[in-house]
Amino acid sequence: MKNNEGKAGVVIVLLVLLIIIAAAPWYFIISRNLDPDFVAIPPSAHPERPRDQELQNGEDEDEDEIITTPEPPPPTPEPPRTDTIIDIGEEDPELFRELAAIASEHSAVAVSLTMFDADTAEFITFNYGLADVEERRNVDNDTKFRVASLAKITTVICAMTLVDQGLIDLDTDISVYLGYEVINTNFPGTAISTRMLMQHTSSIFDSGAFDASRRRNSSESIRYLLERGGSFRRSEPGTHFEYTNFGYAVLGAICENVSGKTLDTLARDVLFKPLGIDASYIPSKMDDTENIAVLYNDSHAIIRSVESQLEIEESDVLGHDLHLAQGNLTISTIDYARILVMLGNGGILRDVRILSEQSVQEIHEADIEGVGYKQGLGVRLSTGDFIRNESFFWHTGNAYGLYSQYVQSAAAGMSRGIVVAVTGAVPDHETSGLVTICTDLSRLVWEHFDALSKVNDQTGSDDYDDEQYGDEDEEDTDE
Repeated sequence: MKNNEGKAGVVIVLLVLLIIIAAAPWYFIISRNLDPDFVAIPPSAHPERPRDQELQNGEDEDEDEIITTPEPPPPTPEPPRTDTIIDIGEEDPELFRELAAIASEHSAVAVSLTMFDADTAEFITFNYGLADVEERRNVDNDTKFRVASLAKITTVICAMTLVDQGLIDLDTDISVYLGYEVINTNFPGTAISTRMLMQHTSSIFDSGAFDASRRRNSSESIRYLLERGGSFRRSEPGTHFEYTNFGYAVLGAICENVSGKTLDTLARDVLFKPLGIDASYIPSKMDDTENIAVLYNDSHAIIRSVESQLEIEESDVLGHDLHLAQGNLTISTIDYARILVMLGNGGILRDVRILSEQSVQEIHEADIEGVGYKQGLGVRLSTGDFIRNESFFWHTGNAYGLYSQYVQSAAAGMSRGIVVAVTGAVPDHETSGLVTICTDLSRLVWEHFDALSKVNDQTGSDDYDDEQYGDEDEEDTDE
């Protein structure tokens, strides 16, 4: 009996031990989950041990382990191309003195020149004289000039953005875009097109009525002059070249009617703001109005003060403004150079596309016989000794004592060019039509470009790596 009781006690003890052993893990699990200070760390939070460390700890490498190669990181995008601005006065004092001597020889009050290279985003600048004699304000890279007829190219660019949008067809009758009939009654069967306006072959000319009406700037001037018929030549539209400011006023009217914006607003939206340029057809709308150049004639008398330039207003009726599109652009030479770089890059600057490549090509298809040059859409094409006997695109501006000029090599994709603005200089022109002082300055800088270029300077900056004068009533004549 005692043996049976002893055996039963042993069995009970063993059962209790088994129960304790079996319950212990569950007690641990339950107790840690009830502990508010216990924080479980998921396996993913543990840093991976280096594989060689695992092996050093005596762990065998699993022969069946699947080793995956991580995806390579995406390539680092190239930094955007930035401007390299090279000041001739700092880089080459001797060249600066030679350029200043040319400016002085031509009696200039102020000169601003920018040479550019579209391939390297280099801008070589020369500034001379005073933007405002009375205030003793020096010319610098940010000085803005009313560049006269150089405005015609920016007006063409604005129009071509509308072409790219399908809002304008270059060969459609302009009556469609103006909303009233425009016809040369001498040739009633020939429509006038936007292309003809740009090429100066529309038969619209700068009549006396246009000159008088421009000074009044009546809100109905453009339509009144076109409908009365007194501003048409007796030549069939599209057949005869005659340089005309009025034709570009009509082009500006078309831009306004089609876009539903004033020309200045359109230009700022499609050209100036996207390129980071502070420029305007209405100077008072610029961000910086403190650095506008006073316009002096060759006697150094003020023809346009800063105040008078800031008083210019827009017409309150779209499609009727007579004084903006052909010559009222106010801009610095370096910013104008940036626009030309955009054209030289096929319509793009700093990865911002302004025009399609097709539109850029259309602008520069110069096949109209001008006065000693071929005329394109707002641009001229010549071949001569200006750029080593190469062909080059160009235009001039001439009004209120200011001369302006740009030249852009037609070779190598229009990669290089020069923009110049001058006030107070002697009114001389080359036989080609280029302005003498602008050409003399440009030729000299062109000869030194390679020496000034930072690309060819091993110790230079790498920032490029991817940046007719007249009286009060005269207007842009571009003889």
